[in-house]
Amino acid sequence: MTLLKTGARALVNACAAPGQTGPQRVESMATYSQGEISKWCSENYPSLMPLHVIGILEAATGKPIMTRLLASLTGHQLVPIADGDRGPLDLMTEIVRSTGSHARFTAQAAEALEDQKVTPGEAKALLAALLKHQEEMGRLANRLAALAGA
Repeated sequence: MTLLKTGARALVNACAAPGQTGPQRVESMATYSQGEISKWCSENYPSLMPLHVIGILEAATGKPIMTRLLASLTGHQLVPIADGDRGPLDLMTEIVRSTGSHARFTAQAAEALEDQKVTPGEAKALLAALLKHQEEMGRLANRLAALAGA
């Protein structure tokens, strides 16, 4: 749930425009109240951003933030049709992927530790998840290094 709320916050914030905050612009584009929009982004409410709103906002901003996040949850990658460096969007993608892999590892670890013992099978699964997370962190580090000119 945390990952979906993080993605919703990122998408709402990406909608900001001169003279309008992200929530104000979302309210005008999607015709939901700022209170409901706030619930989509808050960990304190179970409400999630409706799928049709995700489509509206991603089309308006040109930033498939939630789509990338959802693809990363199943180990898939969303790539632009056109080649080329997307700058900050690529960085955001790597951050979302890293956040997703961390959330998956943490959830898996919590489940394994629920009975306060880790079986060899659980340890192998955790190790695989951790290695996947390290791979995602490596991609993020490479993206940051490229932006830093290193």
